[in-house]
Amino acid sequence: MAWSGQASASEERAVRLAVLPHPGVRPGGSTDPDALIREARRRQRRRRVAVGVAACVLVAGVAAVVAGSRSGGRVQVRGDSDHAGAARAVRPAPGLRLPGTGTTVVVWPIGYPAFTQTTGPPAYFDELDSGRHWLAQIPQSIGCDCWPYLISAGGRLVYPGGGGTTTISLGRRAKPRVLGATQFFAPSAAEGQVWLIRYTHGYEGRGPVLVSPVPVAGGRPGPELTMPARTVFVIRGTDAGFLLQIRPSILAMWRPGGPPRPLPYAQADGISDGLDTSARLVAYGSGCRIRETARDAGSVGYELCSVLRVLDVVTGRLRSFTPPQGAAGWVPEGFNGRTSAISPGDQMIAAYAERRPLDKGRARLYVLRIGSPRGRAIPVPSSDGFLSASTAWTATGSWLLYQGPGRHLWAYQTTTGAVRPSASPFSGIVAVPEPLADRAG
Repeated sequence: MAWSGQASASEERAVRLAVLPHPGVRPGGSTDPDALIREARRRQRRRRVAVGVAACVLVAGVAAVVAGSRSGGRVQVRGDSDHAGAARAVRPAPGLRLPGTGTTVVVWPIGYPAFTQTTGPPAYFDELDSGRHWLAQIPQSIGCDCWPYLISAGGRLVYPGGGGTTTISLGRRAKPRVLGATQFFAPSAAEGQVWLIRYTHGYEGRGPVLVSPVPVAGGRPGPELTMPARTVFVIRGTDAGFLLQIRPSILAMWRPGGPPRPLPYAQADGISDGLDTSARLVAYGSGCRIRETARDAGSVGYELCSVLRVLDVVTGRLRSFTPPQGAAGWVPEGFNGRTSAISPGDQMIAAYAERRPLDKGRARLYVLRIGSPRGRAIPVPSSDGFLSASTAWTATGSWLLYQGPGRHLWAYQTTTGAVRPSASPFSGIVAVPEPLADRAG
């Protein structure tokens, strides 16, 4: 038991950026979390997509899944009408088991999305090698308008806690550790490290934004580094510097000593048009516009993009993918930490495209091979859903994890086309590679 209680067509363009070396400097210092949260709530542009809340499963439902798995019972999967045949053809077992993948999936939040002063909703853990699964709290997690919220780094979970950015492993005797006094952080290109972020004048304020790296396994934060004057948001560290959102809401790369360089074809409010980033790649939409679903689909606002861009920040090479035939456009989730669309090794990317008829909010998941000269979009079986949803990859990149029929966790093997259904619940998902340093502890 763990701790108790988260295209068909493509065009290639040679767009060159300066080759930016990864900065070797590191936030320290504290900030007022309440003030930052208030500022974030006031300032942050909110998508009205209700997918996160709609995907949260009641604790009672999760308990039924866990109880059913322990008793050897089966949980019926109900999907969309066009997936009824697939759901009948394969009866999913409670819990997803993928031996040899070395990955634990963390599904969060599960249950009513409420927080106390010391913790938040529970998380569902699915150990893919063994199929073992359990429900547990993420200790000291708090509610805030923070991007990202829950990520994996160095085989551990990193999230905003009551005392600041907090980390914990999945070991039986694991205890949370506060990395720094700010609840804001960003992924780093360096393994086992994150960047702590300190907004000196509140989120989107006009004052300096300071960052410093800290090892997630323990240790002091490094020296603070001041971001460019127009920085609004620090998205992550890459092999070529920092990916930022700068005023007026433009995505840009920056290395210390030089000016920020806007990403090609990036547009205003680019953070909402993002799909995912890795240490080397940035995937984002362009030609995006805000649409709203019809009243019979809930009148929900969302982004729809005409082109998916994948930029190699080291070489400056840009690949552009148009939507698959019959699709209206790409539906990004935004750079919010809920989605890991780029596979380990930067070989593939998973992206949702809106299906016709328009304005119904129906989207299907596709996989694109980034190095493919044709850029063909491969549809993922049983992946139709309402707008976009969280995705993740196993540690080796052999399986894509996504929302299947009935809002359950499913897996797709890109090499064989095999599909593994399950009755595990689905919400925001994070894949944590194993083995963990203190797993046996």
